[in-house]
Amino acid sequence: MFDRIGDLWREAAYGVRLLRKNPTHTMIVGTTLALGIGATTAIFSVLYATVLAPLPFADPEKLVWIDQRNGEGRMRGLPRNRVEDWRRNSRTLDGVQYGILGFVNFTVSGPNGAERIWLEQVDFQTLNVLGIKPLLGRWFEPDELIVQGDTSRSIIISYGLWQRAFGGDLDVLGKKMPGWTAGWGDTVVGVMPKGFYIHPERSNADGWYVTTSTGGGVIGRLKPGVTAEQAQAELAGIGRQENPPNTGTNVQNAFALRVTPLHSFYRDGYARTVYLLLGAVAFVLLIASVNVVNLQLNRSVRRQPEIAARIALGAGRWRLLRQLMIENIVLTLFGGVLGLFVSFAGISLFVFLAPSFYPPTEEFVVNGPVLLFTLAVCLVTGILSGIVPGFRGSNPDLSSTLKEGGRGVIGRSRLGIRRALVVAEIALAMVLLVGAGLMINSYARLTSVDVGLDSTNVLSMQVSTFGMDKYRIRRTPTHWTATPEISRFYTAALERLALMPGVEAVASTSNLPPRSGLVVPFSILGKPNAGGADRPDAAFHEVSPTFFGAMKIPVRGRTFTDLDRETGPGVVIISETLARLYFGNENPIGQSIQVHIHSPNINLEPDRVREIVGVARDIRMNFRLEFEPILYIPYRQNLTDYQSNGHLGTHAIHDFVVRTSGTADIVPLVKRAFADVDSMIVVSDIMPMRDRLGTAAEDQEFWMRLLGIFAGLGMFLAAIGVYGVLSYAVEQRTHEFGIRATLGASGLDILRLILREGVVVIVLGLVIGIGGAYGATRLIAKQLYGVTPTDPLTIAAVAVVLVLVAFLACYIPGRRAAKLDPLTALRTE
Repeated sequence: MFDRIGDLWREAAYGVRLLRKNPTHTMIVGTTLALGIGATTAIFSVLYATVLAPLPFADPEKLVWIDQRNGEGRMRGLPRNRVEDWRRNSRTLDGVQYGILGFVNFTVSGPNGAERIWLEQVDFQTLNVLGIKPLLGRWFEPDELIVQGDTSRSIIISYGLWQRAFGGDLDVLGKKMPGWTAGWGDTVVGVMPKGFYIHPERSNADGWYVTTSTGGGVIGRLKPGVTAEQAQAELAGIGRQENPPNTGTNVQNAFALRVTPLHSFYRDGYARTVYLLLGAVAFVLLIASVNVVNLQLNRSVRRQPEIAARIALGAGRWRLLRQLMIENIVLTLFGGVLGLFVSFAGISLFVFLAPSFYPPTEEFVVNGPVLLFTLAVCLVTGILSGIVPGFRGSNPDLSSTLKEGGRGVIGRSRLGIRRALVVAEIALAMVLLVGAGLMINSYARLTSVDVGLDSTNVLSMQVSTFGMDKYRIRRTPTHWTATPEISRFYTAALERLALMPGVEAVASTSNLPPRSGLVVPFSILGKPNAGGADRPDAAFHEVSPTFFGAMKIPVRGRTFTDLDRETGPGVVIISETLARLYFGNENPIGQSIQVHIHSPNINLEPDRVREIVGVARDIRMNFRLEFEPILYIPYRQNLTDYQSNGHLGTHAIHDFVVRTSGTADIVPLVKRAFADVDSMIVVSDIMPMRDRLGTAAEDQEFWMRLLGIFAGLGMFLAAIGVYGVLSYAVEQRTHEFGIRATLGASGLDILRLILREGVVVIVLGLVIGIGGAYGATRLIAKQLYGVTPTDPLTIAAVAVVLVLVAFLACYIPGRRAAKLDPLTALRTE
């Protein structure tokens, strides 16, 4: 056994010496492999962090997600009394806690001025169920609820906010949040560890506070030996006592209890996307491996005299094959080391391109499992890419080798496999290019959608007054009431913005595309069941009187004016789609509707009666859907944003737009204008309106760029493969070309001969690649917009690009062959 290990060690050492003796070949093969292995490692690190890694909780395999869903996948919140019943009576769960409650932002004072922070509403049982301990301090206690408030007096902050707001002060416990004016939750009682989150989509939470509100789903911890199926059966039985099952005939709309492993609930949403990306990058690795096979075949031909001498000295074929395979694995490991450096760049690129819905990107690292994966990829790649060169190299034709020194007939007889490998490269590159082409086509279509408004020279921003007591909107038993300061703030801010130099128009709205408004029910006076709907509804927007003019949205009838105040008659402007759906050919202007603005989900009195004074052109709030019906209300007549905080009511959050006459940078002036009105106001998401609209295609852009990078790498490697095979063919046939030239063949004739051979390889690769693309691109059908997976124009355009690149790779060696001197070529052995 030790002798065998010693033999393997000596053969590996010999392989290392060969790498050092042939630095050019080593670097070419190593770099080729580094591109494929590095890209694969980068995507696997994302896969591990988002899908495969265990959740950062104690015994995460025992955690489950509990919710109610119907046949369409829509989730319904679980009532708190039912969850409390589970806590008391369940014998399958060690504890339950709400996993999705509110996620709201507030304003505090930071080292650099006012700062907008995000707070997540949590349950008293959260840390007990998750099995996590605070870094400092403690979790919430039941007696911390504000009387008649259902909201905690205290706050627990994240590690990041602890560093930013308190400079990492170890004596932070018991201190007040700087600049906090909400009148509750201002005392810090705990600091959570770095990287802590409850839900990955809320990993940016700056802090947590307790509420007794209900949410969409519950996290539970299974007792030892209990399965999710057993827990579901038990909980459904307990719940049935208070909530009898839906006995309606519409199964699609019937909600049923569901218990699933928490890992699946959190991770499955990312799995499809990342596995598709790993499949795409695997194509790049395959193309790189095929290139390595060709390079190693060339290398084995040049080593045939050496191999022949070893055979003559008595070396067996198995010993030679083992030596060649070990050398190839050593070379692949070298490429893997280089690939790690490529993977670091790839991870950074992914983090830069990743859409906002990805979980914490700091988890995308090259750790132990990723290194093991990279090692496995290197070994598998080394073995597979070494099989063909190894078998060819260990079985030379001794007679031909002695006569021709390993060239001529031997090279020509073995060109067939090289050409077949290049055909495979082109086919793989074609599949990648078609996928990238479809994404580019989809992105172009999505970004060219008619939104219905003019975004030229428009700067957009968002303003939050959360956490500021004077801007609060309170709930009464029958309606919501806003403090006068909210209306004064918006009015003063609009006036200040309008005075800035170069400003043509300013406006505010509760929702700018692509962020849709809250859908609220309404009724048309004198028209029950309008449009055939028992309960018509529409998206609800609060706007300033200047909104339609600033965004250049035509309105039939009249727009809002400064006379449409709190005390004025109720007015509303509707969209064209709403008018068509619920009024048909009838003129809606002058008719009256009543909107349930304040209570879409609770039993409160509807809003005042409002007269329809105008019909606005449709604007598209969701780019992937058709125009939706919209109700526009003057902001002075209604200042709510429907983010309820129990007894504390609702805080305002609005978008502002500024239309300018040019491209001058007015961002500093905008910030100063708001600061002049209120220094604690936080202005965020300042960007040109065109960029804001571009966020609607964020996922499309991500796919387009990443697949474009993979396709570019694949095409580059495929072009190198074409060039390498034809260069080798030219080298092997130099003597033949000399004879042809002597017999009267021109340089153009020789060029045509080389190009003809290259075109055959290219066409075969394209045909196979198009067939593969027809099947593979169906996997990305859900990511496409306005184009089918088999779009012929996209496939044709991609084929033209690939043909041009491959043809150039054919032309260079063909041109070199055409310029050969006949006498020099005839002297070539």
